Amino acid sequence: MTTKAAQGRPKDPRVDAALITAAIEVLNESGWAAFTTTEVARRAGASTASLYRRWPSKQALAGAVARHIAQAELSGIDTGTLEGDVRELLSRKRRILEAATGPALLSLMGQAAHDPELRQILHDDVYLAVRDQLGALIAQAVRRGELAAAVESAQIDVLTLVLIGTALARSVFVQADAPHAAEAELRMLLAVITGA
Repeated sequence: MTTKAAQGRPKDPRVDAALITAAIEVLNESGWAAFTTTEVARRAGASTASLYRRWPSKQALAGAVARHIAQAELSGIDTGTLEGDVRELLSRKRRILEAATGPALLSLMGQAAHDPELRQILHDDVYLAVRDQLGALIAQAVRRGELAAAVESAQIDVLTLVLIGTALARSVFVQADAPHAAEAELRMLLAVITGA
């Protein structure tokens, strides 16, 4: 038997994309309780075997969904100013929540309190992605000379929790996002980052 035959067929990226899209749809429509690998595979027109070759559990598939959302929306911000960068980060956060992916991500976050494996996956694929992007924006501001020094790691941790937490809180407590709330969040984040 050759090495190639032992490894099996290469994975088709179109199947990956179809499975991620189907997973988002199932989470949006039914939440975590009805989120099964069987339903995701059926909706994607794929076999459960092909799904399990990519992700060994529904938690791992959920992590792929979270990673897909975070990587698609949060990377590559550089407007030329710290204020512009933070404003763009907040705008992208709103876009995530308002798009088809928003309810899926919120469903995963709500379930994470009851599922340690999912909690770890979301920590790695959402929290760390947001934290890394915020850290990158602050580092850009230091290089531009907008900030005299980098922000302490503990402050970046808390700012990351604020960024994620306001999204969760708004989804539960606020029916419509008031325009002044986004501006207030921007000003608060900038005040902490700049020490103003």
